[in-house]
Amino acid sequence: MGEPFKLTIGATDTARPDEFEVTVEEVRCGEPLDPEVVAHAAESVGEATPTPTPEGGKQYCVVALEVANVGKSEAVWQAGDVVTLNVDDTAYSQSLADADHAYDYRQYWYSKGKAGPSFGLNPGSRGPDYGIFQIPADDDPTTVWVASGTSLESFDGAEPGYLVQLAPTD
Repeated sequence: MGEPFKLTIGATDTARPDEFEVTVEEVRCGEPLDPEVVAHAAESVGEATPTPTPEGGKQYCVVALEVANVGKSEAVWQAGDVVTLNVDDTAYSQSLADADHAYDYRQYWYSKGKAGPSFGLNPGSRGPDYGIFQIPADDDPTTVWVASGTSLESFDGAEPGYLVQLAPTD
């Protein structure tokens, strides 16, 4: 964690692959979603919304990433379909509701002048991205998987990627 790694994502419909440098900055579990983010999301729809709560017996985990475009053209990337938060050998992906919360984080930071890769980054630009996951309340995450493709799996099987070891909790 805290060490950048490079993702090269090729696509058949582009002249050159997208290249990013990704750093897992923080993984925070067992706390409510950021109240400022929740308030901003409610304000953007013009009505009060209930504070999000995880499923019974689960906790929210927020994975904060810093993403830099180190490629040669503008590129778009987001954690939603390519990141899992893992507890030992069990991988947790974002649910649709969790993806909505991650979107709220991206919108909040965009409103603060920190556009992330989901909005498109030009070469040399960087910004934050977030993954929101629900894992069992008594578990601590051990790793984060970041696939180096546009999804976790393709028709050929699992996409290659990077496994980020999280520091053990004391």
